Amino acid sequence: MPANSGAISGTVAHKHSAPSGDGGYLDEGITGWQGGTLGEVIINDGTDVPVWSANTANPLIKVSKTFSDISGTTMDIYELPQDSALTNVFTDITTAFDLSTGVTIGDGSDDNGFVTAADFTAGTGLTNATRGNYVLNFKTMRSTSGTTAIKAYNFTTTGSAPAKDSQTVDDDSSNGTEITNAAFTVASNSNRVLIVSAARYGAGGDISGVTWNGGTEPFTRAVFDDDPLSGRTEIWFLVNPTATTADIVTTWNATTGRRGAGVYSYYNCDQTSPIGVTNSTNGVGTTTTGTITPTTTGSLIVDCEVSSSNVAATDTLTAGWTNLIGGTDRSFSSQYDLTPTISVSNDMFYSYPAPKGWSWSAAEVKPHVSGSDTQGAVDFYLQVVD
Repeated sequence: MPANSGAISGTVAHKHSAPSGDGGYLDEGITGWQGGTLGEVIINDGTDVPVWSANTANPLIKVSKTFSDISGTTMDIYELPQDSALTNVFTDITTAFDLSTGVTIGDGSDDNGFVTAADFTAGTGLTNATRGNYVLNFKTMRSTSGTTAIKAYNFTTTGSAPAKDSQTVDDDSSNGTEITNAAFTVASNSNRVLIVSAARYGAGGDISGVTWNGGTEPFTRAVFDDDPLSGRTEIWFLVNPTATTADIVTTWNATTGRRGAGVYSYYNCDQTSPIGVTNSTNGVGTTTTGTITPTTTGSLIVDCEVSSSNVAATDTLTAGWTNLIGGTDRSFSSQYDLTPTISVSNDMFYSYPAPKGWSWSAAEVKPHVSGSDTQGAVDFYLQVVD
């Protein structure tokens, strides 16, 4: 017998309502615990069992959304305050979406931080009875500088991928203010967009306008970069150009020594706001460092580059064209990619045999969307902590 067996046998069974140094409830499957200076045996009578309780310090935030809140392929959910973190997400799909499947939740730099546990569409076993799906495979998202927009990404849209039907280029090494891409044909495809990538070498001269079809259809500038040492690059666009054969005229506001313009005719492109993300930069080196991160599923990217090189630049894509302004004196180049990686930095680099000054611009051209979800409702439950 243990030395304290007499104390145990002589102790009347009793219950401590508030034991000294209480560490919390006993687990439901534990019947007792021996301890204390007097050798007491504390018995679990079954009434003090673990229970779930609301975390009042960080309660779940409910955000209700429907298909009408989808913009393109994303849906705004919550603006995460600075120095806060999103740690848990639940979904309650009250009405099945009719198109979307692989919806993810995240922020601009990590759009798949949370992956849904269930398909958002009907026809895959999802019914109105599907409630409280925990969003799996999450990475905690913390807002460290300013607020962070939390969105649902990758809602499904229908439509054809952007395509190119023709392209052309012209250049001039003599002094002047214009380049004409003569007798260019725009085919009668649906949802057309014309893109002009144009550049001049050296200081002075900005593009004052680009026109199509006898000057009756003006372009709009999407992006530019101005490097006084190496030149200026610009990208212009025209939505729904007339399908015909005509001239494209690019005009500078001052005389330039060397200049060039290349034209792309694309179709299956957004007709309301076709230009998405843009970027531009310049520098000196053996490689341009132009990168662009498109954000719209199905979009294409196109760029424009000019340098002080006396040989043609070598690009990193097989598509597009490379041409020299003024023969072998200065390089003027462009490239495009119909299938860039979305939400990832895409390199559009050019290389030279020796360090050169360069200027670079690029733009995302968004696809035409012919259909999206016409039904669907979901409640998001978010847990946000400081």
